[in-house]
Amino acid sequence: MAKLSHIKRQIALIREIQRITNTMKTISAARLRMGKSALEKVRTFGEQLSRLLELVGPREVLPEAPKPLLVGIFPDRGLVGAFSDILARNLCSFLKTQKLEEFSIIVLGSQGKRVLREFEPHIVAFHPLPVHQVPHYRDIRELTYSIFRMKEHRAFTHLYVSFMHYVSLSEQKPVVERLLPPAVSPKQSLEDRYLFLSDVEHLYRTLLFEYVAGKLYQALAESFMSEQATRFLLMDTATTHARETLETLMLLYAKKRQESITQELNEVTGAAEALRRLEEGDIHG
Repeated sequence: MAKLSHIKRQIALIREIQRITNTMKTISAARLRMGKSALEKVRTFGEQLSRLLELVGPREVLPEAPKPLLVGIFPDRGLVGAFSDILARNLCSFLKTQKLEEFSIIVLGSQGKRVLREFEPHIVAFHPLPVHQVPHYRDIRELTYSIFRMKEHRAFTHLYVSFMHYVSLSEQKPVVERLLPPAVSPKQSLEDRYLFLSDVEHLYRTLLFEYVAGKLYQALAESFMSEQATRFLLMDTATTHARETLETLMLLYAKKRQESITQELNEVTGAAEALRRLEEGDIHG
């Protein structure tokens, strides 16, 4: 019976694990549905801002000695497999490819501090991700103000964002995207076709801020969707595995219980037979 009690404890444990993984899978599925609509909107918003910058923006000359600032977006929680490690490896590969001697990193998400320990001297700021069902635009604006204050003090020459680009439920790609100077090709000036009541340079600076904020928000939304997709698939696999393990344990429990019952019946039958023979021996004696 000790064996049966051990199997019963295992069954109870696996059932609890299955309940937890199934709940987390359901939560990720709900967040994926909500995040998909937000991501589609912010992608469209980013495309429109890029077109405006192409029309308004001057052709910027890239500095010969780049001093980049990188914003790395990572999950705030675990249970996403190698998600954070893949992002860290991609960021590390980018830095090695660029052969940068001087750079700074802003880390978003608690998991980023864990996987970027080798770059700790270069980390100038850390922000945990806000807890929302989906990312909010206002969450990123304060960060954008801080980045532009650093830009005014010439703390960096280039701005990059590292995040996980969402392609589909089963596909996400780690990317590093340049935000400053904007990776757009200026077209014919709007001044040639329109009369502006305000300074075009002022308009460009305003659009540039919104462009960076919009792109950072898009990166946050992309990373959020990728994280939820990864967690959904992992929890789905874990739930399936728990169900299969539970079925195996239930069959094993039924088999062991049947063996135990059979053994008890044999013992009772054997005892009854021994008693009968004993009684017959007494009678004949």
